[in-house]
Amino acid sequence: MDWIQELAKALRDVSPSQICQAFYVFASITIITIQTLPTTYRQALMDYGARLQNKSRQSLLARFLDCLQVPHSWFLHFYILSVSLSAFWGWQYVTRGAVLREIASAQVAVAKTPSMDISQVYVAWALMALQGTRRLYESLFVTRSGSSPMSSLHWLLGLLYYASMSISVWVEGSGAIINSWEDEHIIFHPPKRLPLGVALFTAGWLKQYECHKYLSSLKKYTLPEQGWFKHIVCAHYSSECLLYFGLCVSATPSGKLFNNTVLLGLLFIAINLGTTAKGTKEWYAQKFGAEKVDPKWRMIPFVW
Repeated sequence: MDWIQELAKALRDVSPSQICQAFYVFASITIITIQTLPTTYRQALMDYGARLQNKSRQSLLARFLDCLQVPHSWFLHFYILSVSLSAFWGWQYVTRGAVLREIASAQVAVAKTPSMDISQVYVAWALMALQGTRRLYESLFVTRSGSSPMSSLHWLLGLLYYASMSISVWVEGSGAIINSWEDEHIIFHPPKRLPLGVALFTAGWLKQYECHKYLSSLKKYTLPEQGWFKHIVCAHYSSECLLYFGLCVSATPSGKLFNNTVLLGLLFIAINLGTTAKGTKEWYAQKFGAEKVDPKWRMIPFVW
């Protein structure tokens, strides 16, 4: 059919980075759209953990959505996938694998933007691998997921996000990857902002571990009030945004303001976690009193 041929032709003109960017935009719009739904449906789709407990489901649709829930412990799948894909792309680079070559070649053929330096590819890949490994460790040995459920939509978006981000951190460096395979003498030209990006990532990475370790030490359903939690309701979300911003800066090609692919991934993170932070603050206010929660920022100090 003509329309299938036209679609195939159009897809050939879309770069892998643009596909990742389109997913982040679509996922962000999905989360925003869910926020416009009636409260019962919004809670069934987005709430998890303590905030989902003891909620009465009256309508048939709400009960159907409840049937699509999965265990909260399935958060572990995100980090298993993230670590596995980081290892896979590292193996593909070392062995000059066909999958990586195909994606990188498609990116170079379509994208007309500057490439990351090969040093940035190494650093961005390593930072993403560090984040996935630490979150996997925390899920296994630090945090307590409990027995409460979460929406299968939340779980599916999370899997797709980590799959996409595993590519996003290096895809704008496809030109450098191919050049490094063709030239035995690799010359590094890291941008001046690379140390700043690594520093921002490290600060967020360490702070998030500190937050998660502190939260795991609290008695069940206790209001967190130490460290960043004195001023921010969801300080662990703030640190996640910080570390991904650092990753975005680290992976920015020379001559560009940001790495657009990772930046749109950060936008999705901010929207997704922001909706959860909003619900968390409301739940805290109901359980512990508004006077203890109202003075705090939800997630981003001086902004929101």
